[in-house]
Amino acid sequence: MIRTVFILSLLFFVSACGEKKEDLKTQKAPIVTVDVVVLKPGEVVRSIAIPGSIIPNEQVDIYSEVPGRIQHISFKEGQSVAKGTILVQVDSDILKAQKAQLIVEKDLAEKDETRKKSLYQAKGISLQEYEVSQSALADAKARLDLLNVQISKATIRAPFSGKIGLRHVSEGAFISSSTLITSIVQENPVKIEFSVPEKYARNVRVGQVIEFKTADDSKSYSGKVYAFEPRIDEGTRMMTVRASLPNPGGLIAGSFVSINYDMGKEENAFMVPAESVVPVLKGQKILVVRNDLVEEIPVEIGIRTPDKVQVIGNLKEGDQVLISGLLAVKAGMPVKTKIAGK
Repeated sequence: MIRTVFILSLLFFVSACGEKKEDLKTQKAPIVTVDVVVLKPGEVVRSIAIPGSIIPNEQVDIYSEVPGRIQHISFKEGQSVAKGTILVQVDSDILKAQKAQLIVEKDLAEKDETRKKSLYQAKGISLQEYEVSQSALADAKARLDLLNVQISKATIRAPFSGKIGLRHVSEGAFISSSTLITSIVQENPVKIEFSVPEKYARNVRVGQVIEFKTADDSKSYSGKVYAFEPRIDEGTRMMTVRASLPNPGGLIAGSFVSINYDMGKEENAFMVPAESVVPVLKGQKILVVRNDLVEEIPVEIGIRTPDKVQVIGNLKEGDQVLISGLLAVKAGMPVKTKIAGK
């Protein structure tokens, strides 16, 4: 009797345990609620923030093309000069003496050529003798022309209008073609030089507007792109771009600038909060809810704004992008969604 009761109790216990296991199997895990944003295509300004430098419109170091002693310096450091203004006069007395001698030689060659021409026409000399006199005259004229050029180069003039830099020589000093005299800079207008990453190179256009600020000035300036290199630098993977703007005063060549480059507008762009993008081994991904299930979508990053990024991938209007619970869910998991901000 006792044995029968024991067996019945054991069977009842085993049956109860089996029912509990079946109940646990049939229980579902609680569904997570996540915040999402709904994808809507829109227009966004394509702009990038990049560093750059101010460079003068024109700049050149002044050297003498002829050696000699400085006779007179006509400029002052920091002076603004017009194109063609005399800056330095190099002593050309020796050159002028050589010119006087060459003039005599040229005159004699002209007389000899005239005499030989008459003799040749009278068949008194050969053609070869006459051609020798012609050659001597041409040589004398060429040497005189060359000397006139050297004499003119002894007067050093401003190649363009601009501001003179510091002086590196004094009157009475002997200079050669390698002696730096001074420099001249044209500050109005000025140029802004900067480099654009390779992925933006196709968007660069002449006439585009850039906005920039200098390191020591809160004022915003604007210029227009007027030229860019036709190739990308293989070492830096960047393309050099130049813009220009009027500079009535204030902008100094060589200064650093922070540029906001407006490269046009992007149509039908999907913008999402930056925190919704998850970095992975081979790029980035976002989590999208479709039919109440989580899907992982690989994306590329396009335009960036202070709080949003453009995502490019297998996306469509109406997709719900997770912005919370990113670490609590995985692909294929059912979720409940809540539109952020509502």
